[in-house]
Amino acid sequence: MKFSHSLKFNAVPDWLDHYVAYDHLKKIIFQMEKEKVDAVNQQHWRDEGERGETTTTQDNVFLTQLDLQLEKVYDFYTQKESELYSLLDRIEVDSTTTPPPLAPNLETLDSTLNVPSHEKQQQQQQHSRRPSLESRFSLYSTTPPNVQAMMDLRSRLIYLYVSLSELESYVDLNKSAFDKILKKHDKVLDGDLRTRYLKKNVLDSRPFMPQTTQLLQQQLVRVETLYADAFCHGDSGLALRQMKCHLRDQVVYDRNTVWRDMISQENAATHVVASSPTVKMVNLGGGFKLPASRFRQLCFFVLAIIVFVILLNVHIFAHQAENYCFALLIFAAMLWATEAVPLYATSLMIPFLVVLLGIMRNDNGSPMDAKDAAKVVFASMFSGTIMMLLSGFALAAALSKYGIAKAFATHILSRAGTRPRWVMLAIMLVSAFLSMWISNVATPVLCFSLIDPILRTLPDHTRVGSCLILGIALASCIGGMTSPISSPQNIITLQYMNPNPGWGIWFAAALPIAILCIFVCWGLLLLLYRPDHDVPHLNKIKPSAGKITWTQVFVMATVILTIALWCAESSIEYAIGDTGVIATIPLFLFFGTGILNKDDLNAFLWSVVVLAQGGMALGNAVTSSGLLQDIALQIKDGIQDLPVIAILAVFAFLILVFATFVSHTVAALIIIPIVQEVGQNLPVPHPNLLVMGAGLACSAGMSLPVSGYPNMSAVMLEDRFGNPYLTSRDFIITGGPTSVVCTILIFTLGYGIMSAVGY
Repeated sequence: MKFSHSLKFNAVPDWLDHYVAYDHLKKIIFQMEKEKVDAVNQQHWRDEGERGETTTTQDNVFLTQLDLQLEKVYDFYTQKESELYSLLDRIEVDSTTTPPPLAPNLETLDSTLNVPSHEKQQQQQQHSRRPSLESRFSLYSTTPPNVQAMMDLRSRLIYLYVSLSELESYVDLNKSAFDKILKKHDKVLDGDLRTRYLKKNVLDSRPFMPQTTQLLQQQLVRVETLYADAFCHGDSGLALRQMKCHLRDQVVYDRNTVWRDMISQENAATHVVASSPTVKMVNLGGGFKLPASRFRQLCFFVLAIIVFVILLNVHIFAHQAENYCFALLIFAAMLWATEAVPLYATSLMIPFLVVLLGIMRNDNGSPMDAKDAAKVVFASMFSGTIMMLLSGFALAAALSKYGIAKAFATHILSRAGTRPRWVMLAIMLVSAFLSMWISNVATPVLCFSLIDPILRTLPDHTRVGSCLILGIALASCIGGMTSPISSPQNIITLQYMNPNPGWGIWFAAALPIAILCIFVCWGLLLLLYRPDHDVPHLNKIKPSAGKITWTQVFVMATVILTIALWCAESSIEYAIGDTGVIATIPLFLFFGTGILNKDDLNAFLWSVVVLAQGGMALGNAVTSSGLLQDIALQIKDGIQDLPVIAILAVFAFLILVFATFVSHTVAALIIIPIVQEVGQNLPVPHPNLLVMGAGLACSAGMSLPVSGYPNMSAVMLEDRFGNPYLTSRDFIITGGPTSVVCTILIFTLGYGIMSAVGY
């Protein structure tokens, strides 16, 4: 929880206006940061003397606001202290000078004051040992006025105890607020105000002096003593437990009140944003309406059903199993491409239809019975490839959870300087590198948060923010090809490569292509957006503070060990059998040691896992039915006379077009099996070369906002005016040329490297 939320959540609701205005001070700091960057860009500081003068002026503005907040806290504390201490003095005088009234029966008083039974028993056990004020009240009478007097005394003491405890908490919260806001000031503005101001101002102010805290604790002890003498026969422990029970109830009530207020404010803000766009409705007749987006999905779903039914009754291939499989393939492809239903929902439907339609066949060509077909289909849905996907999620979760990825990124970016061109190149390289390990699904979100200090200090209506965000998105797409676990399409590609290329061969082919593509993309962004001319200097990103922990060392050691074993998989295959076995190492170590927990497991992208499993089930069915071989043979007849490099170029551009308009993963699910079968049936087989080339081409599709997870994340970002940073045009003019260059590099440079390794 952010400290601003924690401050509100733990504050006394009635005193909320008297706490340090943390959010207000934070806005001042960010405004000062923006002014500082603007001053650099406008060349207001021509020498060190002027720079120092400007910094001093800024600090004076902030110091004035701090002094106002400190004065506010001092005034309120002094007022509450005087009020509560005076009340305590009066109660103490009244309890010692007022003659003891005749009190009611002890059991009647206990029931009236709602004293718990176990505490009443303790009181009764101690009654004979020490007379209390309550016992003196209980000697002669049972008249109601005495009950009321006892209730009034109890209420006043409980009110005092709760109020004094809240005052103590008030001091602690405000002390933390001053400490944290000064720490943020020094971090954002490279200052050294925290130590000086805390020591000379905050800690010397009466509310925060040790003597004041000690006096406040003494007043709490006085209340406990009065309560113990009056109601607990002098047992201070019992008195403390009873009063803490009331304090706990009050804190729970206050927090629930503040929590409801915070939620209602967020809901109100969300309601404004959500309700501002007009939802277009489609009238279906009879007073029944649907949102236009739902109507579109319904139309595509009905169209897919119609095509599916028609294809089930059309005999295109020689065998019925092949015809049914072709109908299922087109049906699933249409649903995946149009997203008429969620992608993973389509995958969940595939095993049911594969078994129901009798698509699976035995090795001798005879139909497979339903029981055997179900076993084969479900066996294909969980393999070593899926274990690698889960292992990749675990590595990503650990690197993110313990701040390793962020620490690495900020230390690199802090050394990139302030020139936009170098900052952009650095953030693009960082994005691509992190995509290798924490996937190109999570990387953009992390990198977008890293450049927030830059975005919030940019001049209004500049295109530099759009340039940086687009660079992160495109670099993350490119980074999706860099390692076997960097994106789901690579996992699918590995499923159709035999033997498994291992990490070494994958790096050898993918890294040179990715690095060249990043530099091409960087050059295009500089040419089209000219960020150096718009904003000469950006705000500098500061490295993450904090010492390296043993947990971080353990996580890094596990990551390095896992990757090293994956790279050496071909040489130790006799012992481990499959890369999926290696993938179990980080899963066991992270979850077994508590580094990751159940919540982290639930946060895995299970929709991506299900999508990949459905694709594998469909690929197995297409192969078993014989459909894949028929399609591959027909394609082979048209291209077998072409050079292998030309065949790779045809498939690379085909999959590029497909991956541009639908997700990269869906493109891999539909086309990779066909590519593998075509490569297997060539006069000189090159299945691994074509499959790996096609798999890399899946990541090259980045020309539209829907082309991959990074682009989808980037297009949702808005500036402080509520305007989107990027439009479809931004992706087309930069992502389009980058996609073409990337595809060309795949079937030229990539072909040369893959041929050199024997593919």
